[in-house]
Amino acid sequence: MMAAVDLRDEAGAKPPHEILPRDPVVIAIVGYRNAGDIRTCLSALAGLTEKNFIVSVCENGGREAYATLIKALDGLVAMDGVAPPVIDERVDDALAGRLQPGGQPVRLYLSAINAGYAGGINISIRQLARTEEWSALWILNPDAQPHPDALAALIARSRDGYSIVSSRLVLAATERVQSYGGRWRILMARGLNIGMNAPRDAVPDADAIARAMDYASGASMFVTRDYIKAVGLLDERYFLYCEEVDWCLRRGSRRLGYAHEAIVFHAHGTTIGSSADRRERSKLSVYLDERNKLLLTRRFFPVRYPLVVVATLLLTTQYLKAGAVRNFFVALSGWWAGVRGEVGFPARLPS
Repeated sequence: MMAAVDLRDEAGAKPPHEILPRDPVVIAIVGYRNAGDIRTCLSALAGLTEKNFIVSVCENGGREAYATLIKALDGLVAMDGVAPPVIDERVDDALAGRLQPGGQPVRLYLSAINAGYAGGINISIRQLARTEEWSALWILNPDAQPHPDALAALIARSRDGYSIVSSRLVLAATERVQSYGGRWRILMARGLNIGMNAPRDAVPDADAIARAMDYASGASMFVTRDYIKAVGLLDERYFLYCEEVDWCLRRGSRRLGYAHEAIVFHAHGTTIGSSADRRERSKLSVYLDERNKLLLTRRFFPVRYPLVVVATLLLTTQYLKAGAVRNFFVALSGWWAGVRGEVGFPARLPS
């Protein structure tokens, strides 16, 4: 289990679940050579009705991508000309600015390495842990566009005693629900999106969804600062996929909630190639998806692990049924990497 992180500020620790109006929410975004998506996301953030937030973007795609990102944000983010302090040793460069027209703080960080999704979020947490006052963390995919009332709805729901709050994720292309929250199917080692393909304007029972959830989607995940202090950072060994499931499964007695009015439109898979079409998925997406399911199972459901190893091997044949022969062999390689216990970024992807 990841060690708890010290998030105390000079005034001392805040009481559990307390979100004070003066303490902003950190909106954390991890980029990988997708400056256009990030600009669109920040443009949506500029229209939020809740104005008390800080934006933190970690670019994982190298110095050229970082320069492209800075250029893409011209006119939307006014740079202060003063670099924020570097606390995480992986940060190679940093800039501070203000989101226009509201003036909310924006922090841009260049990671010296591709730290993965969990690593990029952890960089934002570490960077802001002692340099800023903040109450909660809202993780957003760069290809997400929140409705103006989304943040206000997440904050309101968290004040009902929920440590992690999920959003109504709506696929931008179809305007149908992608997910209200997730259930983890243990024997298949696969997530199930609650509400998937429901009409955008369907009105479900939010409390029933909260009871059914095992995790919130990492595409839009609201987490209180108290939760991070108690449970620790995201586990970077996954690199990509399953890290949000892992984080939620470590919650103990802390509660998951669902905010139906927190609508987030999602362009699903634009960054890493996680297309719904198995023939179109990137090799990295396929490999890590299969590998990490086994890593998570071994950690949280060790008694079921032998059955899951067999079940997930059989499920890789879904790629063959879809005509995705290349990705079938990539899936097999990812499965075998999970059996071996490989962690982090793959040293070598199959050709």
